[in-house]
Amino acid sequence: MDMIMEYGSIEDIPIYNCTGVSTFGKKRVTIGIVSMTYGTIMCILFLPCLRTMLLPDLFKLSCYKIMFYVGVVDVLALIMNSIFTGWLAYHGAVYCTYPEWIYLFGSAGLSLWCCSCLANILLLINRILHFKNQQLAEKVFGGQRTFVLLLAPTFYGLYFLFFTKPVLFTSVYYAWFFDPFIFQNRANDYINLLHSFNNIAIVILTCILYMYVGCMVIGEWKKTGTTVKKSNNILHQALVICALDQFSSTVYVAMNIIEMPEWTIVVAQYFWQSAHGFPVITYLTMNPTIRSRFFTIFLTRH
Repeated sequence: MDMIMEYGSIEDIPIYNCTGVSTFGKKRVTIGIVSMTYGTIMCILFLPCLRTMLLPDLFKLSCYKIMFYVGVVDVLALIMNSIFTGWLAYHGAVYCTYPEWIYLFGSAGLSLWCCSCLANILLLINRILHFKNQQLAEKVFGGQRTFVLLLAPTFYGLYFLFFTKPVLFTSVYYAWFFDPFIFQNRANDYINLLHSFNNIAIVILTCILYMYVGCMVIGEWKKTGTTVKKSNNILHQALVICALDQFSSTVYVAMNIIEMPEWTIVVAQYFWQSAHGFPVITYLTMNPTIRSRFFTIFLTRH
C-alpha cells in the first residue's frame, strides 16, 4: 500500500505496470465453483458460531474473545482466498486482468493471513496457560488484558497491509504469488522477506509449543494416570488450527522460492483455504458448548 501512496496508483507502480502485457490465463471452471461454494458455506457456518461466542457467559472468557477475533479474521480471509479466488479462477484471470482488484485483495489477504497466524499462536498460548497455571493465565489474559494483547496481531497484520508487497493471483497455477509474472527474470524484485520470516517463525513456534504440550500432557498423565480434561477441548482445537497454519506456511514459503509441481501449488492453496475455513468445523465437532448453541440459534431462525 505504501507504493500506491508513493506513485499515486497501482498502474503507475513500475514493477506492477501491465502496459502491453498479455492477460492470458487458464480457465478453471470446476475449481472456481468448488472454491466459491466452499468459501460461502464456511462463512455461513461461521456466523452462528461467532454470535454464540458473543454470548455474555462465553465472551467473558479470554479464550472466546480470542476465538471470536480469529473467527472474524477467518471470515474476511475466506472472502479473499476462497470466494474471490474462485471467481478469478472461474474466469481464468491473471494479475493483469484485474490489476487493481487483485493487488488490493492480495494486500488484504496477506495481512489477514499474518494476523491470523499470530492470533492463533496467542490462542494456543492462552490454552496452554489455562491448562498449566490458571492463576498465571488470569494475570496475563484476565479482564480487558485480552483486548490489549489482541492489538499485537492487529498491528502486525496492518504492517503487512501497508508496508510489504502483496500476493497476486494467477489462474495458470491457481495460487497467489508475489511475482505477478509480467517481467522475465525479475522474480527477485517481488520477494517479501517479512512474509517468509512470518511463515518460518510460525513453523518454529508451533513446533516448540507442540513439544511443550506433549511434555505437559505426559507430565499430567504420570502424576494422575489419566489425561486431565480441563480446557482440553479448546486446547485441541487450537492445536488443529495451528497445524493447518504450519503446513500452509511451509508450502507457501517453498513455492515462492523454488519451482514446484503444479499439483503441490494447488494443494497449498487448498490448505490455505482450510486454515481459515476448518476452524469452524473444529468448533462444531470438538466444542460441545458452541455446537449445542449453534443448533439452538439455527433452529430458532428456521
